[in-house]
Amino acid sequence: MKRFILVALVVLATLMAAGCAERLDDVTFDDDDTIVVEMRGESLKILQLTDMHLTYGIDHNDRATYRAIETLVQADDYDLVVFTGDMVMSPLAPWLFSRLVRLMESLETPWTFVFGNHDADYHSLATLIARTEGSEYLLFRPGPELDDGGVGNFKITFTREGTPFYHLYFLDSKAERDDYTEETGVYDYLSPAQVAWYEGHVADDSVPSIVFMHTPLRQFMLVEAHDYVGTFGEPVHPQGIDTGFFDAMVSHGKSVGVFVGHDHENDFHFELEGIVLAYGRLTGYNAYGPRSIGGRVIVIDENAEMSTHIVLLDEVSP
Repeated sequence: MKRFILVALVVLATLMAAGCAERLDDVTFDDDDTIVVEMRGESLKILQLTDMHLTYGIDHNDRATYRAIETLVQADDYDLVVFTGDMVMSPLAPWLFSRLVRLMESLETPWTFVFGNHDADYHSLATLIARTEGSEYLLFRPGPELDDGGVGNFKITFTREGTPFYHLYFLDSKAERDDYTEETGVYDYLSPAQVAWYEGHVADDSVPSIVFMHTPLRQFMLVEAHDYVGTFGEPVHPQGIDTGFFDAMVSHGKSVGVFVGHDHENDFHFELEGIVLAYGRLTGYNAYGPRSIGGRVIVIDENAEMSTHIVLLDEVSP
């Protein structure tokens, strides 16, 4: 009976979403002002959660995912929680995303997100963004309108006593492409305009930064030639084309890490040309991948040195 109800809800929602808007339809882009946050202490602690794949909302797996998010966030005193995409994958996406927003606001911890390739499977990103209205703890901006730039290219600067201490960059790696070749693969990629946007900001940075996006850069495929830490459980499914983002990071020498989601059976990280390339840990029970879910912790110490490790739900659950 429960299965019948779930199927009926999905069918109904699918009918409601039929003919839904394009991914970017009706998005209101905003200015390019950086979000500035004054630090509470001498260092930063960030929790990355990824690929929740919230689907039904009332099923066992989604209820467990919501509880896991709450447990992981409350397990430590985080300065920021970052969701790296695929938060929802469902005709019920607006309702599921609203529940996520309410949960995060109730935890009274600053949080933000980038979109993944599945968040707009049934509804436009504008529909999801509308569900964040009135949020007190959310640090998110649609960002400026860039040529093929997606939604949610923005920057957060943490300050210490009013002086920049660390920068965080967020970019939309977008979704699948309709036209692609077997060589490049189906997934979209950062456009040249997004790379130029990043370069325009990072060139003026006086302190280090890290970057968040959903789909890994093509440089993640070089993992087998390097020492890595963590689980390498499936092939890397990267962005379709390298438009020069990694080279821009190397050239400017300011960003020290890139954190992604997307490939659920990977949680490894390794260093390439002085930059840490890292997957988060799967956080959703309705997604394929390991049942031992968790997150990735990123620590920026008082000297602005970055370190990172995986935290599992089993390790912090009561």
